[in-house]
Amino acid sequence: MCATAATARSACSTRWAKLQRTFDVPSTPVTAGVTDGGGAAVAIDFSRDREQRCMFVINQNNSRIEIMERASGNDRRQFRPPGPYPGEFNQAHGIAIDSKGNIYVNENRGRRTQKFKIVAQ
Repeated sequence: MCATAATARSACSTRWAKLQRTFDVPSTPVTAGVTDGGGAAVAIDFSRDREQRCMFVINQNNSRIEIMERASGNDRRQFRPPGPYPGEFNQAHGIAIDSKGNIYVNENRGRRTQKFKIVAQ
């Protein structure tokens, strides 16, 4: 196990896995009581193109989905504001992308699953 942050930044490995890369998920929190400004990546899935160029990350502190380039870790865009209405997120907690590129997002507080389709790249 990696005991320190300095060790984690190096080629940290265990018996079963070797750390390849860390992606930062910066944010300006909308969650009440969170003051550190850090993101809370709680779930991830990958685009369905052959190279899986994009990562779709639920940033729970921001109540949005971050679309990041897998190779660089750069944030390409985000979608959906926080809120209780259709198309908004009330503590998004799970994500899945089907073979047609539809994105399904489960919510913890909203108690629903919403389906989205990316319409612009």
